[in-house]
Amino acid sequence: MILACITQISFSADTTQAQNQKYDIRDCNHFTDEVEIALDRRVEPLDAAINAAKQGVRSPHGFQAWFKDDAAIPKVTEILKNIKSMKGLRRLIPYPNPWIAQPPVFVCVNESTHIRYGKRLRRDPYKFCQESGSFGLYMFGWKYIFLCEKFLKLTTTPLGPAKKYCPTITGNRFTVPAELARLADYKTYVLIHEMVHFYVGKSSLGFNSIPPEAYASNVCVNFDMKTSLRNPMNFQYFVGMVENKCTEAPNPFLPPFPLPLPNVVKEKQQSNSTGTIDAFL
Repeated sequence: MILACITQISFSADTTQAQNQKYDIRDCNHFTDEVEIALDRRVEPLDAAINAAKQGVRSPHGFQAWFKDDAAIPKVTEILKNIKSMKGLRRLIPYPNPWIAQPPVFVCVNESTHIRYGKRLRRDPYKFCQESGSFGLYMFGWKYIFLCEKFLKLTTTPLGPAKKYCPTITGNRFTVPAELARLADYKTYVLIHEMVHFYVGKSSLGFNSIPPEAYASNVCVNFDMKTSLRNPMNFQYFVGMVENKCTEAPNPFLPPFPLPLPNVVKEKQQSNSTGTIDAFL
């Protein structure tokens, strides 16, 4: 979601990566192995999602619902491949050399996170996690993906037979918007979500973007293609549907879509997420 670096005085406490880690995972203590396992686990569902995305709207796993058109295939596959390979990006904060490509660094949040990782952080990750009840936080342009305590309580991936967690459809819409949590809220999928923010960058939807980031399933379906490609939850739901072999999803080109604005706002409020200045889940 690896190169460790030490930059200016404000980042002097930026710790280095443990030599025996595949990934740069910091401050997770006895949860470090769990985060590493969740990152390892990303490969299988991403491979399946990449293959499904190549089929475009012919995919039986809701590509049309989440991304609308075959024109989205190149961008969807590019982002998923970047997450699978943990591709490094340049000019991330903090950087001693803007031309060094850096993969994401995963930080488990605690009370001293804001002090350890610099005064230039736009918000205190610990206070944010406590107040919002979110799984994680990504601040655009940074190398850090912050993982909240709530994230550590998730199971790694869905447990049970295929299709156990597939959502129900009524009247060409997901019956219960919050029902998708059973499909999507797992460590591996949340890490994929945050890495979509990382790789899409500042064009990714967030709290202050227009439109704002969306989490409720029917709102995600309601987005046009370009907006869908900027909303990480669309990727998270798609990966979940592919891995769980879910084959029922709304058709975004048939009623009741497009949803009128009041319904979009209402369904967003029904989701279990709250807003922030950057991007989170």
